Amino acid sequence: MNDPFQEGLVALARLQALDGSGILPAARTQAWLHGERRPLCVVLLHGLTNNPAQFSAFAPALHARGANVIAVRLPHHGESDRLTKKLARLRSAELVATLDTALEVAGLLGERVAVMGHSTGGTLAAYGAQFRSGIALAVPVCPGFAVLRFSRPVSRAIMLGARIVPNVNIWWDPELRERFRPTAAYPRFPTRAVAAVMRIADATFRAARRSAPLAEKIRAVVVARDPAVNNVATQRLVESWRERGADANYEELVTDPLNHDPFDPDSPRARIEQSYPTLLSIFDDYLGGSAP
Repeated sequence: MNDPFQEGLVALARLQALDGSGILPAARTQAWLHGERRPLCVVLLHGLTNNPAQFSAFAPALHARGANVIAVRLPHHGESDRLTKKLARLRSAELVATLDTALEVAGLLGERVAVMGHSTGGTLAAYGAQFRSGIALAVPVCPGFAVLRFSRPVSRAIMLGARIVPNVNIWWDPELRERFRPTAAYPRFPTRAVAAVMRIADATFRAARRSAPLAEKIRAVVVARDPAVNNVATQRLVESWRERGADANYEELVTDPLNHDPFDPDSPRARIEQSYPTLLSIFDDYLGGSAP
C-alpha cells in the first residue's frame, strides 16, 4: 500500500526543486514536518514581494502545536537581487497553479488541509476557499480585494489601467527605498503584479455572490485600519459567504503601531507578540489546543 506521507515528501521535493541558485536560502519553500502524516497540514502563502521567510517564526510555532507546515514560495519571489524586475512577469494563472500544487502536497502530508495566506497569499487563500474542495480551514489574512483605502470599483479601475499602461515599480517606502525591511523581501512592487492579484480577487468576489464556498470553514483576519488594503471589501466578501450558508467569520487585529504584516519578525513595525496568539488559536480546534 502506498504511504501518503512518503508520496508527500516526493511531491514536496519537486516543489522545492523549483527554487534555483538565484533564490535566497531563507526565501525558498520551507517545511516543518513531524516525520509522519499528521491530522493537519497547513499551507502558508506569503505576501507580494515577500517570501517564506515571512513565516520564519510563525511556522515553527504552528508546528509546535502538532501540525505539519509548508511555506511555499510564490513565482518570481525570493530572488537574491532585491531590485529584480522579474516580478512584473507575474500572472494570475501562475499563482493559482502554485496554490493547487501546495494543496496537493498538503493533502498527502496531513489528513486534513488548512491554508493561511497574507495579503496576496490571503487573496489566494480566499480563492482556494471559494473554488477548491478538500480545504478544512481557510484563513485569509489582510487579503487584497481593494488596494489602499480605495473602494473595490475604484481599485478595479486602477488595476484595469495597470494592465494596459507600462509597468511601474513603486517603492514600499520612498524614503528608505533599498533599506526597506524585511531584508529578504523586495523593497518595491510592480503595478503589473498587483493587477495579476486583482484578477484572482475579482474571480473570487464574483463567485461568492453566486455560490457558497467549498472550504468547510473560513476565518478572515485583518489588521484594523490596514494602510495597504481596504478591509470593507473583505468584510463584504465574508458577508456574501455567510449569506450562502458558509461557516465564515471576520475578525480584526488591533496592533500598535499600525502595520499591514502581522507575521514577519524582520518587519520593524511587526508586533508578533500581539498578533500570534490570535492567529495561532484559529487552529486549536484542529490540533487539540495550545502547545505546552
